[in-house]
Amino acid sequence: MKRKFFAVLSAAVLALGLAGCSFKDTMLYLYGGDDFVQSEEADYARCDGANGVSVVFDQNTWSTPTLAQADTLSMVAGNKLSYTVVLLQKCDDYTDFLAQSGQELEETTGTVKYDMELAVPDADAKAVRYDCGSYQAIFAQLDYACGETVYVTAAARTSDYQPIVALLQGVYPTGHASAELPAADTVVEAVSPEE
Repeated sequence: MKRKFFAVLSAAVLALGLAGCSFKDTMLYLYGGDDFVQSEEADYARCDGANGVSVVFDQNTWSTPTLAQADTLSMVAGNKLSYTVVLLQKCDDYTDFLAQSGQELEETTGTVKYDMELAVPDADAKAVRYDCGSYQAIFAQLDYACGETVYVTAAARTSDYQPIVALLQGVYPTGHASAELPAADTVVEAVSPEE
């Protein structure tokens, strides 16, 4: 039985290898995931969240946004092996968002903090990144020229946080889109977690 299992496994790995699939694709095929096949060409959509935050995003990378709470637009990318979550808020609850967000993380986990350069159209962006071992955490405050602020909390179970940076370059307060944003062919509505 054991030999038969390994023979099937070897055949699957060999077949995927011959088809030009990566190791990650092979593992997704064996264990499941939601991004086994993706288009290499960007497919931009726009979502205007009910919380006053809008985002232009690549539908090949990010799932349909979720209105996780009344004030929070949630974005998810990846699969069971390697996933990324980004929460976008507009609220008045913070006196020092970056310090408040990082304090609890530093107290409860062994982390290494890095200041982070972040360029977002029409915004003064301040960001920090925490290397938490098995995942990366990013907190950002985006102060837009229009006078509004968007707060970002992100976590990635991977060492690659560049998709987060790319996503944030498409975030803006609703009604204040930058001319630098890519054109979105589709407009989508955020779904509730139950959907």
